[in-house]
Amino acid sequence: MSDINRHRRNIDEIDSQIAELFQKRMEEVAAVVRYKQENGLNVTDRSRERQVIEKHLPQIDEKWQKYYVRFMQDTFATSRQFQTEFLNQNESTLKNEVDFSDYSDNAFRAAQKARQALKEGKPAINATVGSLYGSDNAITAFRSVYDVYNAVSNRRKASYAGGIQGNADYNEAVFNWLNRLDNISLPHRSVATPGGTGAICLPVFNCLNHRETLIIPEIAWGSYRLMARQNECEVITYEMFENGQASLNGIKKACREVMDQQHKVVIVINDPCQNPTGISLGRAKWEELIDFFNELSKDGEVVIINDIAYLDFARDCDRATEYMASFNKADRKVTILIAFSCSKSLTAYGMRLGDLIILNKDPEKVSHLYNSFLRTARSFWSNVNNGFMDCFTVLMTEHQPEYLAEKQRSISELYERAQLFVRQAGECGLPIYPFEEGFFITLRIDEDIKQAYYEKLMANDIYGVIFPKGIRIAICSLSLEVIDGLAYRLAAILSEVRAQ
Repeated sequence: MSDINRHRRNIDEIDSQIAELFQKRMEEVAAVVRYKQENGLNVTDRSRERQVIEKHLPQIDEKWQKYYVRFMQDTFATSRQFQTEFLNQNESTLKNEVDFSDYSDNAFRAAQKARQALKEGKPAINATVGSLYGSDNAITAFRSVYDVYNAVSNRRKASYAGGIQGNADYNEAVFNWLNRLDNISLPHRSVATPGGTGAICLPVFNCLNHRETLIIPEIAWGSYRLMARQNECEVITYEMFENGQASLNGIKKACREVMDQQHKVVIVINDPCQNPTGISLGRAKWEELIDFFNELSKDGEVVIINDIAYLDFARDCDRATEYMASFNKADRKVTILIAFSCSKSLTAYGMRLGDLIILNKDPEKVSHLYNSFLRTARSFWSNVNNGFMDCFTVLMTEHQPEYLAEKQRSISELYERAQLFVRQAGECGLPIYPFEEGFFITLRIDEDIKQAYYEKLMANDIYGVIFPKGIRIAICSLSLEVIDGLAYRLAAILSEVRAQ
């Protein structure tokens, strides 16, 4: 008994030191929050939090490191709560840790500036829009799609869907479309969602506890990070390139790190036609990834969110889903969630319709995820676009040839634009990330000049979207005529900025 009393006395002494240090720390936090208030800065700075953990982690014995990470995450959460409550003293309507600073989406903000410039009569190039435009500089709306949609009765459009999960024939039509090579044999279930955004939202809110970590690409759609933060989750990114080529080493490194810390991995892989770089992994790399995830799953659950928003604009659309055959090799502790979007596939951005397909060897696990996702769907959006579900179903079962022919013309036009831009970028030395297919090409710009370059582009009436490690150019929204010579202009402006 004397041993345990001695250890308790030691713990009491340590707790006393912690209490003293806690008060000192909170006093410094109060000074920081006053500074943030005076300067209009956000409460949340997750990159700073991660830097602090990484700085001190080597001081901790390996067996305690994962507990130290959790301890610091709780400390940061307490700090954020205090900061929010301090700033929010007169805003009792908001819950703790809500970030109520002004919100602005990079893409929408840039698009607004471009539209304003055009409205003022300036010769602006609007390379911000993630929608397909034709050679006439107008948004593309596939006739094959909208002829079918217009034939759906008004009463059907006005009606609720058959259930929270969506209409059974729609879910089946989506799965059959993605399984058109008949190469997915895993048990599956589907939940209809409002766009691809809803499909990705479901696992982020159901598969991660607060302060657990979502893994996303280093250059990626900003909403991945936003969803994680809204769920009070951490984010880490994986490197996508090595020696100028797509690489899996960054994925493996990030996943190993997160698995060691939280014994669970939830990762977003936006493939094929990644937004914003336009790279695609292909079947061989997916085979390697599944082998890696199977090995990783010996230490915990793995959830892969495969965001396929741009899949239907892969160059070889007939074989675009070939890589999904590798999913059949996934072990029971590896779940694959395919996030499908009608926005790009059917040129139906405003219809807000998607689907989340759950794949796992264990039918019971599929059922558990399905029921969990249904509850979230019911609480978040309840129902999805009934008329457009009917449209997709009829289109894929009765009018697929017309749709495929129309889409292929757009794919060919899109790839012609990309080839021209990539060739001219090479001729003038404009640095871009490796591009294979899709809607976007991204300029590879050093962080120390990226903001200055971005502002200089806008001063020259060229509008793209700023991303981590680059600036996205939406070739999907630019005609061949506009693209011709654009790389030379971009390179010339970059030279000016570098010379300053």
